[in-house]
Amino acid sequence: MGEDKPSHSTGPRIAAWVRWLAVAAWACFVWSRSLCDGPESSAQSNVVAELLRPALAALGVHEFSACTFIVRKAAHFLEYLVLGVLLALTREEGTGPLWPRALLGVLVPSADETIQLFVPGRSGQIADIALDCCGVACGMALVAAIRGTRSARPRCRR
Repeated sequence: MGEDKPSHSTGPRIAAWVRWLAVAAWACFVWSRSLCDGPESSAQSNVVAELLRPALAALGVHEFSACTFIVRKAAHFLEYLVLGVLLALTREEGTGPLWPRALLGVLVPSADETIQLFVPGRSGQIADIALDCCGVACGMALVAAIRGTRSARPRCRR
């Protein structure tokens, strides 16, 4: 009673409430990063930029300020790509409307940038909301593509 039926190809399914809990936990993680003040956020970005500096230099990016800019924007995109994947995984294949998940994919980054308006040294940016929404869309599209590829494969009959 209350158990999910095993999936035909991937073993037992993860309960819907667990998938939604993962979405909520990830949103809280993202929002917690926005609560870091400007200097702390910059210091964290600088550490990552310093680690990636040789790779970015190989790509022709030599200015440290450009490195940190790339790191910060890549972090935005990747955080929200993960959110998009998690949101897409809350939807059973071929069931339920997609629009509530897409709406959350806009509301979470909007709230994130709004939080930053109230944190010293931070600023909310509409451009970041757009970048975040692109990350969500790519994450959701990635799941759809993988599911589409998996369902297009011929199945072995038992």
